This record gives sequence, C-alpha cells and structure tokens, in this order.
Amino acid sequence: MYTFADLTDKLPFSIDVEKMQEEITLLESENWVSHYDVQLADGWTTIPLVSHDGSCDNINSQRIGQFGEYKQTSYMEKAPYIASIVNAFKCPHGRIRIMKLLPGTIIRSHRDTYEEVSDISFGQVRLHIPIKTNDKVQFTVARKNYHLPEGRLIYINFTKQHYVRNDGNEERVHLVLDLKVNDFLRSIFPTPTAFQKLEMMLHRLIIPIFVWIPLKTKGYIGRNFWRYYNDSIFQKLRHKFFPKNQ
Repeated sequence: MYTFADLTDKLPFSIDVEKMQEEITLLESENWVSHYDVQLADGWTTIPLVSHDGSCDNINSQRIGQFGEYKQTSYMEKAPYIASIVNAFKCPHGRIRIMKLLPGTIIRSHRDTYEEVSDISFGQVRLHIPIKTNDKVQFTVARKNYHLPEGRLIYINFTKQHYVRNDGNEERVHLVLDLKVNDFLRSIFPTPTAFQKLEMMLHRLIIPIFVWIPLKTKGYIGRNFWRYYNDSIFQKLRHKFFPKNQ
C-alpha cells in the first residue's frame, strides 16, 4: 500500500494557504502548548483546534479520545478560515491541531500505533496541510525523504518508522487532522487495486501482532526495569560480585 499521497486535486474545495498563514500570524501570541511526549520531540508545540474534551490550554488537551466524542476548542473561532477547512472534511473528526516545529529541532524516530494508528488500512488517517515550511525540513518515512509543499493535503502512512528534522531558519507549521475514513475520505484517495486491497487486509492482520505487540512489550520492559531493579536484591548482588571500578 502506498506510503505517501497528495490528495489535494481530488478535494471538492480549495485551500488558500495565504489565508491560513495570515491566521497563523494572528495566533503567534496565543498559548502554544508543548507536545505531551517530551521524549519524542523538542521545540514542537501545538494549538489544539479539536480535542478530546474541548480544552486547549494544557498538555493533556492533546491526548487521544474516542471518535464521536471530540469537541471543537475556542481556537476555531479565532481562526475562522482554518476552521472552515476543518469543517469541510465531512467525516468523523479526531484530534485536529496546528503543529509548529521550531528551527533546529527534531521529532525523533517513531511509529504511530494502536489508538494513534494513521494508516488507511485501519480506517483511520492523519492528514497534513503544510502552512509554513522551508526547503531544509527533512521528513523521512521508511528511510525515504519527502517534501511536503505548502497548501497541499498530504497523506502519509505513519505506522511506518518516521522522523522530522527542521534544519532551516524558519519554523515549520502544519494543520494536522486525525480523521475516521468514510465515503467522503475514500472519494479523495486513489482507488485501491485488487492487490492493494489484499495488502490492506494483511496489514490489519499482521502489523498489530508483529510490530505493535513487540513495540509495546519493549516499551513496557524499558519503563519498568529500573523501577524494580533499583534497590533490589539483584542490584545488591551485582554490586557485591561485580563492583564498579573506583
């Protein structure tokens, strides 16, 4: 199944990126909240437009909720043109955020899994509309580099390993939409071939077992090892029989 697709030309509406940029300028003085996963990125901040509880002023505003229960935030009134773009997507909305990556910062390598899955095979996607970018933004997915032009609607399969570097002197700002796939969204995606349909079915069966479960297990072990190891009998025995060099 394809990793990257520019969906802009099949949209039933147009995107005026200059209007979006004007509203971003007006939002500069607002409270851009840091990403909740501080280990994942530095210099990555957000204006929540749609959140799980309608809040927009704290890290938890960005947490995952349930489709059908998300609420628009007060920023939708402060950015009416961007809000009109959001509302033009006639499908169930998840988190929708304006996301800024400062110059000289990175989003570290990771996959979007489980409830954050962003793969059309799973009926859930994360679409990007770059509002401000520069030619030194490096967006790498499955070891391949992509350029995301301003004002385009881009689909990327984020279940694959990916990372972002902003090596430019200007910030990168994207409108990022988590959406549930329905007939509206299917109409703007390329029609899958019979082989691609089979591949999508296999993705749904194989990826959770052979990718997500090992990742979750590794993360669980990593988070809990030191909690149980520190001050344990195993640590004391190690220090006794294998003392550190002074």
